[in-house]
Amino acid sequence: MDDPRRAKTPDRKPVAVAVAVFYVLLFLALVWPVYPWFATIEPRVLAMPFSLFYVVVCLLLSFFALFAYYVWERKRETAGGDPNGGRG
Repeated sequence: MDDPRRAKTPDRKPVAVAVAVFYVLLFLALVWPVYPWFATIEPRVLAMPFSLFYVVVCLLLSFFALFAYYVWERKRETAGGDPNGGRG
């Protein structure tokens, strides 16, 4: 039974699924057979071998994706007006 006083919150499932799919693809990008395509020493990028640079870029993508999901989730939680994200 729905409580008429409670505001409807947007469904987070599509965004959560998109983030999960992104992380699965990122994982696949760091294991065989994809990683060996990038496992080279030359060219050097920012004084790092290209294979290390590739891993660092994947790590940064992972960080920013998780941070963006956190910010999105926090905005969704505080949409009800409570700055601490509490309910009720």
